[in-house]
Amino acid sequence: MNSITKRQSSLTRLVFLAILIAVRLVVGRFSFGTSYLQLSATFLISALIGYWYGPLYAGIAGGISDVLSASLFPNGPFNPAFTIVAILSGVLYGWLLDHRTMPTTIKKWRVLAISLTVNLGINLVLNSWLLYWMYKTPFWPLFMTRLPKELIMIPIYYLGIYYILQVSERLHLTERLT
Repeated sequence: MNSITKRQSSLTRLVFLAILIAVRLVVGRFSFGTSYLQLSATFLISALIGYWYGPLYAGIAGGISDVLSASLFPNGPFNPAFTIVAILSGVLYGWLLDHRTMPTTIKKWRVLAISLTVNLGINLVLNSWLLYWMYKTPFWPLFMTRLPKELIMIPIYYLGIYYILQVSERLHLTERLT
């Protein structure tokens, strides 16, 4: 591959990532709920970024989209710790869903692992701890308030991510992006 083709490939990757980040921001605008219990479909875009681009780019995209979202549509004070959490989530999506490390079929256990890890590990424990730290809200009542929502979201994440990755494969979007 010559240097012009490599630059075009890098530029194409950058453009598609920018488009996906923009889509993630738009989808995030349709979230609802309080600052403690917020529902959004941005996880679908994060899953696609992780699936197509891997952990590095998914982490970068998660951080950029968090900073842009906090800058363009503030929903309380900005806390860089949430940006680190967004980067960590992106890395997890990329690590577990990266199509380059998966065989030809999408593994259900990987989708289940990301659903459990993001909902219980990131959204429930880590975000509850950050909210406790930011607002001095008692941790356990906050945790117990958020627990039912996150338990309900596990099958929604699982079905949503699995379906969107299946559609992506049926439409051969992965081949079109490479």
